[in-house]
Amino acid sequence: MRKSTYHHGDLKNSIIKSCHKLLQKKGMTDFTLREVANLSGVSHAAVYRHFQHKDGVLEILSSIGFDRLASLQKKVAKDKKNPDDYFVKLGLVYIQFAVKNPNYYKLMFQTKREKESEQLKRSKLRSYAVLVHGCRFYLKAKKRKENHRSFALMSWSLVHGFSNLSLETSFPISEGKRLQLNQIELAETILRFAT
Repeated sequence: MRKSTYHHGDLKNSIIKSCHKLLQKKGMTDFTLREVANLSGVSHAAVYRHFQHKDGVLEILSSIGFDRLASLQKKVAKDKKNPDDYFVKLGLVYIQFAVKNPNYYKLMFQTKREKESEQLKRSKLRSYAVLVHGCRFYLKAKKRKENHRSFALMSWSLVHGFSNLSLETSFPISEGKRLQLNQIELAETILRFAT
């Protein structure tokens, strides 16, 4: 067994970091807790003391993914003088997150769970709240009367659909080439249609 890669008392975080590396490299279905133990430099039993099955750690990684997405979207500066640019940037951050982190994105949005931990529920709500507040800001700045929650759902459907098409098909890339746009430029064009 290799020398341990964690400090005493920090095994759980070491396991999560190892799972993160394996998720990025292999996807959520293609690694085992044995691989996690090997990468963490600990025994298999040590991993099972913290996580009885892989779903537990995948749920934590999903929560981390939602928190990262929310953090990225919060960084988009609100601009009352140019709310259209704000709205477009908010959507582009979502799409770029999906394209750059496909395994995280699939784990977050394409994994059905019968029961979710409170941590995951909170992370999902925080992430969606960023979009809802962003849409409320956008509609208010544009002096539009639509319901901000309905508008947020429409906006989410738009960026989520484009993200899924980007990950599951070659359509956004091939259509972008026809229009002489790269994938993100095409996404920006589509988002501007919604403003």
